[in-house]
Amino acid sequence: MLEAVLFDMDGVIIDTEPFFLRSESMLLKEFGVDTELEYHFRYQGTTHEYMWETMKNEFNLDAPVGELVERANVIRNRLMEEDGLQPIPGVIPFIARLHGAGVPLAIASSSPLTDIHKAVKALDIEKYFSYFVSGESVAHSKPAPDIFLDAAENLKANPENCVVIEDSRNGVASAHAAGCKCIGFRNLDFPPQDLSLATVIVTDFSDLDAAYCRALID
Repeated sequence: MLEAVLFDMDGVIIDTEPFFLRSESMLLKEFGVDTELEYHFRYQGTTHEYMWETMKNEFNLDAPVGELVERANVIRNRLMEEDGLQPIPGVIPFIARLHGAGVPLAIASSSPLTDIHKAVKALDIEKYFSYFVSGESVAHSKPAPDIFLDAAENLKANPENCVVIEDSRNGVASAHAAGCKCIGFRNLDFPPQDLSLATVIVTDFSDLDAAYCRALID
């Protein structure tokens, strides 16, 4: 039986991926590094610290990881303030349908907890969720299973009875490693991620509800 649905945030609930990609590219350019947009897709679903530590080593960036994370956050926040946060089309009605059916919901995101709370308040969806967990709060970030195992435990749910909503290769791999069923969301506005480990792949949320999620478990 379906015991909980666990949502990633960036690229699933809010359309933040363009802001992440632009801020990463802009900061690298300050160090004289030009990258193709596609280069950054590999880091979707990972923590900021992991991403910048990897890029620092790859490009020999002359700055501490913490400074790189903070500078990228400043750029990204400025871009988001200029353009405003937008939800992924159809996802908020989907969340409301699940909540109305009594399904416990959590957000399990690699983003900092402050960013998670800021986003859900901006979209007025905090009321739908019983638990929030950040990649900062677990020992190992996605694609390790820690974040979804943590969310399931705190919702008193068995991982195998949870459905995860993810949009990235790392996130889908994390859900798979946790033993959860996974709905892989493919955003047609971006080059496709490898979502092959997902239980099912969708391109919109308009037809999804609690019955759909239950069918994945049953």
